[in-house]
Amino acid sequence: MKNGGCPTCHRYFIVFYVLREKGLIDLVVTTFLPENPPKEVLEISNGKHYPLVKVHKGVDQNGLDMTGIECDTVDEIEKLLERFECDDTASSKESKAEAVAEKSFEDLYKKFMVFLKDPKNNSAPLIRCLEKVDAHLRDNNHTFMIKDCLTRADCYLLPSLQHIRVAGKAYKEFEIPTELRYIWHYLQCAYETDAFRESCPADREIITLYDGKASSRAKLPVRRSQLMGESRTFSIPVEATNGN
Repeated sequence: MKNGGCPTCHRYFIVFYVLREKGLIDLVVTTFLPENPPKEVLEISNGKHYPLVKVHKGVDQNGLDMTGIECDTVDEIEKLLERFECDDTASSKESKAEAVAEKSFEDLYKKFMVFLKDPKNNSAPLIRCLEKVDAHLRDNNHTFMIKDCLTRADCYLLPSLQHIRVAGKAYKEFEIPTELRYIWHYLQCAYETDAFRESCPADREIITLYDGKASSRAKLPVRRSQLMGESRTFSIPVEATNGN
């Protein structure tokens, strides 16, 4: 019954939570161990690809029946989202503002993974990506990436930022620079939303996800991280709030 650490699962959890808040869907989230998927998951997939989405019943915005639709790839999930025609979950193909926002963090997670694997711990490329995000937020004049409410860009960006915070600290003693005040203010606002708090995995799940993928061992051994319980990092450094 716990949220896993997969960032892709997290991003779509938030997207569908936003649709739920808009009154467009009823949402039921079922968690499972990939190595031991339940029967209802095996009916859709072999359990090795996730997230999985199933529409139990309903129609799209054009009145077309969606009952029984099953998605076990990202492309299929993306096509399903288009059928809701919701402005706040519009794709980069449907919204210029969304495309601009996604452009600002397109390499962020990739640079984070390179940093985790780098034995020299060169964080400069990762920081440059974070600076691009900070600049977008500075120039955007809204609480979040596009609006004063969560949109698809936020659903895609926030899991990456949370993984950088938690896994970056655990494996590399890396912290997002406090000088990037717009990112910190952005995170502070995101932490106050039900969509993020309900969907966010525990720190232990994020740390465990990167076991064996980093060039160094976690400061907190993965085995010990399992004893952390359901704690989540939602704190904001005092230094990052000064001047906001």
